[in-house]
Amino acid sequence: MIRPLLLLVAALSGGAFASDQSQLDSHVKCPPFFGGAYRVLFIGDSITRHGVNQRTKDHLGWDHVSGMAASAPGKDYPSLLAEKISRSVNKPVVSCYHTYGGAGTVAGRLFSLGQVSATRPDLVVIQLGEHEKEEDGPKKLSRLYLELLRAVKAMPGHPAVIAVGPWAVIDRTPTGEYAGWAGTVDLSMMRMARLEGVPYATVRDLAAIPEARGWGTSLGVKWHPNDLGHALYAERIYTLFEAISPIKPTK
Repeated sequence: MIRPLLLLVAALSGGAFASDQSQLDSHVKCPPFFGGAYRVLFIGDSITRHGVNQRTKDHLGWDHVSGMAASAPGKDYPSLLAEKISRSVNKPVVSCYHTYGGAGTVAGRLFSLGQVSATRPDLVVIQLGEHEKEEDGPKKLSRLYLELLRAVKAMPGHPAVIAVGPWAVIDRTPTGEYAGWAGTVDLSMMRMARLEGVPYATVRDLAAIPEARGWGTSLGVKWHPNDLGHALYAERIYTLFEAISPIKPTK
């Protein structure tokens, strides 16, 4: 059963920047491994993939499976990124999703990583940070995020890993960073990624674009990146992919 997404009222008011519920409880079995395809494992939260049931339809106006709040499945960032990578490597791309662990947290995805250990990805894309709790503090987040990065790099096949920071619809500091806890999360994750040699990109500039967010009838859904926001996510992550790809991308 997919848990309903809580309305992100606190996020919109500048406090906590995401609910403590997850949306990835409807698990997606990864297609079997076969030669000739480039495999991408997405480790994320509602921005990566949100399921649907009668409750999401009735209470959120959410009626399709995709990254929230893309207007259609093919318009979310995983789909757009897969298309870009497929053109780059001249291979079909198999997209897999780590939908285990609940709550959309770093800890949840880390401790359930074994559920997707057999996916044998060539690339892992990590999109997390929105569900971390301020009371847990930056030290715990940093430790768990570093453990997640190391565990992912040690997966069978030793995949390449790239990561993006949290999306937060909140105020910025005079220098452009997220204010408050969201800024701490972004900086903590960035530092751990650099320590582990994982390419990392912030999305705080994308979240600051009003036209890149807001779709549907629910405030919780509207908090997420819309079609433009997802397209910008795909571009940002593809830039990271270009930096690590041994194959010269063709645009």
